[in-house]
Amino acid sequence: MIVLVDNGHGFDTKGKCSPDGKYQEWAWSREMASLIVRELLRRGYDARLLVTEREDVPINKGTDSRVKRVNEICRVHGKENVILLSIHSNAGPVCDGQWHDGRWSGFVAEVSLNASEKSKLLADFIWARAIEAGLKGNRSVIEKPGKRFIQQNLGICRETHCPAVLTESAFHDTHDGVKILTERKQSIMLAHVNGIMDYLNHIGGVK
Repeated sequence: MIVLVDNGHGFDTKGKCSPDGKYQEWAWSREMASLIVRELLRRGYDARLLVTEREDVPINKGTDSRVKRVNEICRVHGKENVILLSIHSNAGPVCDGQWHDGRWSGFVAEVSLNASEKSKLLADFIWARAIEAGLKGNRSVIEKPGKRFIQQNLGICRETHCPAVLTESAFHDTHDGVKILTERKQSIMLAHVNGIMDYLNHIGGVK
């Protein structure tokens, strides 16, 4: 099984940061993606970074895109032998560049509106590990195994051929969220890694 880890956004993506500009989502997501890949490799899994550039690679535009990269790997190795994880941090719906402490918090695992059952299952396993790690927050979670995911119209998950999940580990427009993102990297990394392993063990995936 090939685990592709997509680090969301690039240094040239505007607005994806804390209100004071000290936290940058592109930098954090690249660090977190690298930590996840490194740990999976250490455990013997075939894990790969989807984007190695600092610049943002479009989701599905132009001659090169993240979707095309994923689907080419699916074409070569078989979509049943690939899973995709896209790493992000969250921001509230206001997006006004202000702090919004106390309004929203916590981890989410999202899948596309056309998500397969395997995508939903992968999201559920990762979110379960996030809850176990104390990352839940006040986002709505159905406390029932197999149902812990949110469906959104996500291009990186909608257009790729393999099971795909996008995670948002905390809100970077709250002080508590930034603290979690910067001080609990190990817990966040392990929630992803252990959730992936739970999924692979469940479906009988091989390293």
